[in-house]
Amino acid sequence: MLPALGATLQPSPLEATPETLIERLALSGLRGRGGGWFPAARKWRAVRAEGGRPLVIANGAEGEPGSHKDQFVMLRQPDAILDGLRLAARAVGASEAIVFLKASFDAPARALAAALGRAAFDGLTIEIRRGDDGYITGEETALLESLEGRKPWPRPKPPLPFAVGYGGRPTLVQNVETLARVPSALADPEAFRASETTLVTLWGDVHTPGVCEVALGTPLQAVIERHAGGATEEVGLVFPAGPAAPPLLPLDLDTPLDPDALRAKGTALGTGAVLVVGANACALAVAVSVAAFYERESCGQCPPCTVGAASLSRILRGLETGGARTRDLRDLQEVAGFMSGHGYCAHCRSAATLATGMVEKLAKVVEAHAAGCPYPERRHPDPFAPGSSERTRLERAVQEQLR
Repeated sequence: MLPALGATLQPSPLEATPETLIERLALSGLRGRGGGWFPAARKWRAVRAEGGRPLVIANGAEGEPGSHKDQFVMLRQPDAILDGLRLAARAVGASEAIVFLKASFDAPARALAAALGRAAFDGLTIEIRRGDDGYITGEETALLESLEGRKPWPRPKPPLPFAVGYGGRPTLVQNVETLARVPSALADPEAFRASETTLVTLWGDVHTPGVCEVALGTPLQAVIERHAGGATEEVGLVFPAGPAAPPLLPLDLDTPLDPDALRAKGTALGTGAVLVVGANACALAVAVSVAAFYERESCGQCPPCTVGAASLSRILRGLETGGARTRDLRDLQEVAGFMSGHGYCAHCRSAATLATGMVEKLAKVVEAHAAGCPYPERRHPDPFAPGSSERTRLERAVQEQLR
């Protein structure tokens, strides 16, 4: 059972001024849990400064392979999300809010609808809306496009949603876990900062996959041992952010579960979809799985992303099977270099970072494969594929947690 993410602000949130709410949020240090870890107070302040008729959107369109923490909090603590939404609306001056979910999120929609029926929201209109199940729909500007009835393609930036969002209005888009933490952050900013936690999903080659709440700063090795029962075999790789950032090698597992510490190691925390890959798995097969995910989920809007992701996937598949050409590694670097500076959203850049990061970290394995000496005796998993054994096992485990 998760500790309560929400808390009641005393005096009543409705008695605090918008400026006070934003100041207290800034003191708490709360950062967004949608993957970017951007300071929430800076977003709130930017929306409020725009004036006009702002809107607040709770982003519940979780789609990262291996991430179940948003669905978990929507089912376990929908009231905390709505309390945070109300506080955010008051802070930025909004009288309208939307909770955006994927089409398949029936259970979260029911939980949130029930929570809406249990409370009064003091003049704030809250609507639950659904979009398609595409991965890219969770990107905040693609989400806005979906809400406006168009294909969920990310928008070019600038402008950013805080200035020109839904219907051209200033819009605060905030992840649902972030909103669930707002009441606690505002109730006691100093205590929140001193003992901040986050939800993570542990999956892959671990004994007990599932969602857990972890204190920021806990060494990654300790997270795996305490909350997942340890790895099922010697660890080969750990992806702290699922497919969103390069993995860590076993010698780096003392790195704290903290966005800044992980960034210093060349990776990220993202949505905390922590994938553990055993040493008996072919690391290049996992690289191929990541590349295939980016190729499959490219929305088709940007040629650098669409063509580039396909090229990275082709090159890595060739390396895995021992069919790579001499120039392929050079081509991979060139393709990734071009992708890193293009595209309307992070999908293009993340694909490039993953490909180059894995090739660098797995230099000896890559050299052996490039020389035509793959490792046929190793497992060749495809964890990021829909319906993979790793994802299926995780989904069953999360369902058991939620019973």
